Amino acid sequence: MKNKIILLSIIIISALFFVVSCSKSKLDNSKVLSRNNDVKLITLSNENRTSITMLEFSSKHVYDSILTDLKQQMESYDDSFLAQYGYLNDSLLNEKEEEINYNDQQPLIDFENSLNFSNSMRQIYVIKEEDWLNNDSLDISEDPSKIYVFENEEMAMLNENGEVKIGVSLLKLTKDGFVEFTDGDINKLIRFDNGDMTVLNEPNVITNLNDNSRSSDCKWWASEDNEDNYASKKKVIMHEHFHAYPWKSTSSARITSYKKRGNRWKKYRISLGVANMSYFFDNNDCDDPAAQGWTDWKRKKKKSIRQHFTIWRAFPNYKAKNSASVTGYYEYSGNDNDDTLSW
Repeated sequence: MKNKIILLSIIIISALFFVVSCSKSKLDNSKVLSRNNDVKLITLSNENRTSITMLEFSSKHVYDSILTDLKQQMESYDDSFLAQYGYLNDSLLNEKEEEINYNDQQPLIDFENSLNFSNSMRQIYVIKEEDWLNNDSLDISEDPSKIYVFENEEMAMLNENGEVKIGVSLLKLTKDGFVEFTDGDINKLIRFDNGDMTVLNEPNVITNLNDNSRSSDCKWWASEDNEDNYASKKKVIMHEHFHAYPWKSTSSARITSYKKRGNRWKKYRISLGVANMSYFFDNNDCDDPAAQGWTDWKRKKKKSIRQHFTIWRAFPNYKAKNSASVTGYYEYSGNDNDDTLSW
């Protein structure tokens, strides 16, 4: 009798496990289907058969949600690497990356591949960054991130020209700002790409590129880089930026580590720390802060880390004030530093 009870218990537990497993599988599949419905690859053409290929996201909420998801995937992927090899010193840890062909951007590569997205801005940037690193002198003024001013995760969501479809709107992001064609008119986007700036004054166009009222000390879009050659053949680049999108304002403080090997440079994994203190100013003036935030510290043994602060608000959005809006605090190789975004 006892054996029958034990056997019956095993059967019940197995059945429950099967049901739970099936339910989990259905939930996972549902999530995949939801993602596929929320983002897809599209090609748009005008009457002259000029075409543009980009990703289409179902809404701004989905765009931000997937951006956040990609950032989390990147962190988790790197956490797994450090869980295995984080005990190694800096030199051996960097050697281990090369030995196992570790690529910290693999989650972004997988994202692009899942959508057959072969013309992302990230792919262009990776090539240009490698060309920049392949120099005896790492000239900060030639850093391609001055043109490709977005984080890797966002560049994986934009086409090579910084274009994306979100809901009905077509959005183009540039190093100087954005243009949103809220009616989704591909003709306007193509005209703008061909240098026709008059399109900025037409109906259903939102932009911060033609803001004649902004002063040199109050901007919707700004960034700055500074470097510290803190040791022989080693340096860090500290970066701050402020970007006001059509639906949000965001600031970032980022530090990236480099080491020279032979006649070229490479990104080099060390213990880094970063924090971000930001003040956002009302779009009408830059007299008093309208919002502020502190990110707290993030510390990790990595090649590059950053801290973001974001507020969602309809355009016209917040602005940054010269030498008053975004301050990055940095730790690296026993050093402490800070820098405030200025121009």
